[in-house]
Amino acid sequence: MVFQRNDDGNGYGQRAVNFLGQDKVKYFLAGMVAAYAIKKISETEFAHEAAVNLTAGALELKDSIEEGIENIREDAEDIHAEAQEKQQIEIFGPEDLEDIEEEIEEIEDDF
Repeated sequence: MVFQRNDDGNGYGQRAVNFLGQDKVKYFLAGMVAAYAIKKISETEFAHEAAVNLTAGALELKDSIEEGIENIREDAEDIHAEAQEKQQIEIFGPEDLEDIEEEIEEIEDDF
């Protein structure tokens, strides 16, 4: 008979149990079950709404970060401009700096 059990315990049933008892087979079967469950869950309206809300939240976070970076950039430009002005005052003196600024304004007005 085909399903005859040998004395050494290597019948078809025992081989199936041994095969299914291997870790790699368990992980494969668990992965298949998880993939099927995820597929079914992702098809629900709740999952769709959650994905939309998550994406909207991520976009809001991105916009907030970009706004913060822009504020930091503007502050850094202001600090840099003030530092340059202070350096020019130290080099030329306050009176000479006013003359230089007037000349720069005249040149800019010509353009």
